[in-house]
Amino acid sequence: MRVYRLHGEPRSDLGSSAARRLRRAGHVPCALYRKGIQENFLIPVSEAQKVVFTPHVYLFEVLLKDTLHTAVLREYQLHPVHDYVLHLDFMACGMEDEISVALPVKFVGVAEGVQMGGKLVPLLRRLRVRGKVKDLPDALEVDVSSLKLGKTLTAGKLSFPGLQVLSSPDTALARVEVPRALRTQQG
Repeated sequence: MRVYRLHGEPRSDLGSSAARRLRRAGHVPCALYRKGIQENFLIPVSEAQKVVFTPHVYLFEVLLKDTLHTAVLREYQLHPVHDYVLHLDFMACGMEDEISVALPVKFVGVAEGVQMGGKLVPLLRRLRVRGKVKDLPDALEVDVSSLKLGKTLTAGKLSFPGLQVLSSPDTALARVEVPRALRTQQG
């Protein structure tokens, strides 16, 4: 997994009015949860946007009070109308801890159906998996070279070393569509 370092400033004033003041000043309130302890901190809005609006999944190194914590982004809240970041929640974890996370899917290879004139249509961008933090890749590489014309690749047909696929086995990842020109030729 990619590593992203955040420098958080501790925050003592809690509550919704304090959070509104922080947001007006250009900060986003955050929380780091670890072993029953919650640490509240804040980061600049620009950093929060880089964390949320990205296609990548990061392992975060959060620096608080000269202490470095390894964490994953567990949840975030966006404004319902304007889509700016309201709050971030991080969960501390060790490299040996098992976590569940939605990782990006990267299709590799050329499908048989595409070579016959079909079109590969990706249906899913992320796939939910469970595994140790040290075993999590940047993206899940899925080989589509054996996918035939008119067929669909499902999550039940996939396996990754050291990871358990949590998505339903019937979840469709990609399919090769038969173009209209080929359908009319076939009859």
